[in-house]
Amino acid sequence: MGQARTLLTLAEDGSAQIDSRLDLFTGSRDELIDVICDLVADGDPHLVVTPNVDQILQLNRSPTARQAVEAASLRLVDGMPLVGLLRLLGVRSVHRHTGADLLPMAARLSREKSWSIALVGGAEGVAEAAAQRLRAEHPGAIIEAVDLPMLSGPQDPAGKAAVLRLTELQPSLVFLCMGFPRQESWFLHWRELLPGAVYLGTGAAVDFAAGTKKRAPKLIQNLGFEWVFRLGQEPRRLAHRYLITGPRFILVAAFSVKARLRVALGR
Repeated sequence: MGQARTLLTLAEDGSAQIDSRLDLFTGSRDELIDVICDLVADGDPHLVVTPNVDQILQLNRSPTARQAVEAASLRLVDGMPLVGLLRLLGVRSVHRHTGADLLPMAARLSREKSWSIALVGGAEGVAEAAAQRLRAEHPGAIIEAVDLPMLSGPQDPAGKAAVLRLTELQPSLVFLCMGFPRQESWFLHWRELLPGAVYLGTGAAVDFAAGTKKRAPKLIQNLGFEWVFRLGQEPRRLAHRYLITGPRFILVAAFSVKARLRVALGR
């Protein structure tokens, strides 16, 4: 239910390939909630990733990024260009689920679903500000911030303090907000010591929840121009991603459509 066996990558020679080993979840919000409930009930640590255009383009260039996506129990679809391409490739129903949407959704459902939530990552004080704001907006929600110092890498021993704190809290959902693929690599390194929960790699979600960053209006999001809004907010950090690397996704789209046509024509 809600799965599309299509994950797109860009090879080093500029060609595109479809990796049928990985599933993308394309279902609705209600279907997603059901899946998350099942993962929480399972009791093991599960990783959820939200691939967008930039992350798709990293897969063949970065073994770390590819390992992160392959290890995930659930891969959501983020980024309107990716949604549009999946529809072009014949996926009838594709729903976008961003980390920025998942965090307030989880907070809203915390009391109803008995979900306790932990926020890990972000700049100093941001996770705590986000937790306070979400608790105020959603009375009864159980949300705690977990301190995580600046790490030299996922193996940095300083990261174990967050592992121990999570073990004390025993949360249902853990939002990892360290940026892709650092947050996923941290999870994979410490997975054997982490308590059973659903760990969601959601990047800047904690900043949006805290109000330190502002999301684009819904209309701009739906039109697929949220990247323009974000570029205007953080030009130095995002210019290379959106203006230099991002256009390579056109190659992914072109080669992917060509590959799909070949399959349809039996060639």
